[in-house]
Amino acid sequence: MNRGTENQRALLLEIARSAIDSRAVRDGYAPGAYDVERDPEGYVTSLLNALHRWCHENGVDWKSELDRADERFDEDAKALTEAKKMAGAGGGDG
Repeated sequence: MNRGTENQRALLLEIARSAIDSRAVRDGYAPGAYDVERDPEGYVTSLLNALHRWCHENGVDWKSELDRADERFDEDAKALTEAKKMAGAGGGDG
């Protein structure tokens, strides 16, 4: 579970990095040149706004999607915490 949880975390972070970078490229930044970790231009907000607009235009319940995302985040955070505890106690597989 530890590797799977960490792989899922890494995948989600890479998706976010890629989306933020892609948004920055649309404003003229060279690919990979934007500081995605600090996001000084506020592209995270722009992406959330774009997703909200997409849901509105396509009849997807935005609030339900946010609730589901929060639930998944909480589940992932709990799994990561448990995996770290197991690894610290010598119960990790890695």
